[in-house]
Amino acid sequence: MIAAFRNFTFLFQSNNSGFLTMQNVLGKYIFLILIFSAFSVTCPAWDEVGHKLTSIIAWERMTPEAREKAFMLLNSAPEDSDLNVHYNRFNSRSEAIKRLELFMFAATWSDVVRDRSFDVRNKNYNQGDWHYADIFWKQENGKAKILEDFPEESGKAIPKLYDFEKILRDPSYKDDEKAIAIAWFLHVGGDIHNPVHNASRITENSPKGDQGGNRFTFIPRTETQRGLNLHGYWDSIIGRRKPRKNDACDTDYLIPIARKIIKKFPYSKMRSRLKLGDYKKWNMEGFKLLNEVVYTPEISRNEMPSKKYRKRADRTAREQIALAGYRLGETLNRIFAEKPIGESMGSPNNCLIIRKVLYPVSKRPTPDQEMRIALIDICPPNRGMVTRPTTPITVFGESAMFEYDVVRVFTTKKEAEEFAKKNKIKDSRYQ
Repeated sequence: MIAAFRNFTFLFQSNNSGFLTMQNVLGKYIFLILIFSAFSVTCPAWDEVGHKLTSIIAWERMTPEAREKAFMLLNSAPEDSDLNVHYNRFNSRSEAIKRLELFMFAATWSDVVRDRSFDVRNKNYNQGDWHYADIFWKQENGKAKILEDFPEESGKAIPKLYDFEKILRDPSYKDDEKAIAIAWFLHVGGDIHNPVHNASRITENSPKGDQGGNRFTFIPRTETQRGLNLHGYWDSIIGRRKPRKNDACDTDYLIPIARKIIKKFPYSKMRSRLKLGDYKKWNMEGFKLLNEVVYTPEISRNEMPSKKYRKRADRTAREQIALAGYRLGETLNRIFAEKPIGESMGSPNNCLIIRKVLYPVSKRPTPDQEMRIALIDICPPNRGMVTRPTTPITVFGESAMFEYDVVRVFTTKKEAEEFAKKNKIKDSRYQ
């Protein structure tokens, strides 16, 4: 384990190669009960391996300040959630490893709470329809056709991601509420990078949708065999290709895999694809992979996929896990920056800046619109849920598109300059 950590630049060195050492026999017994109970449920999204790999890559991207804030919040989780049960401040392992493992567990916690054996935890925290965002579609002549207004319930993953980010940014929420939001954000953000969590295909066999491939069977389930469907195949794809050996602990098993994924799909080559905060686009990206990579002519019901299919699927899954990790890590960097985004741009109002925009605002440019200098709010409520214009804003040296609401319009540049000076809004551009 120590050798793996020395080669992985974002972790501190560990002086202890053993697993968790408890203070006494009773403590060890209680700890083991908690751990086994936590992992007794079958994971229905990226499995434990996929989610933890995503969290490792996210942790690698995070700044020391962002890691510290994420840890402090996770350690403030409500007692009945069992979210921080994985962190034991009294054992002899390095603090760096313990914090990473808490972060890794947080990425799987949303599946752990599905276990109905823990009634209170399940009732308080389980939300089954937050794990997916179904776009209903069908294949016609080899192309994907979206079925608008399909009369079946879709998941809530996309609006919830906007909600989680709002909770994490909003100082009015308590730390225990933010702890739950981080765990859900890590998990759902990982989920929608698994293509089968983004849509439900309509066929003659599944007229109401195949539930993200759950109704497409490779190996039928019987009394003597567990069975495997298309959804389960994609969920478990990494662990299936690279199984855990000799009961290796997470850090020994997962960090070398994460290192290989990062090497194969480096941040430098993927940073242009991040689209931070645009969760609808993340959803559509996953949807597009379904027709191109998942539901191809190479798969058939009741037989395992070909070697060619398996190889392509494995590469796609690893690329998606890398992309998810980079996106989640960079998003948390911005959320947990030493200064709020608005302050880093020079505005004490956090989200108020001055720009020249088309006004009145409408969905499309019309003859009655003109470029006007306006005070705009780049942190409007319900981002991503209503139609709004967007404008590019440079944050931390990178340009990103921000939705905005117009707060007020200025008649002259001088009026805008006087307002900016009086209200200490330094991010004012008039061109």
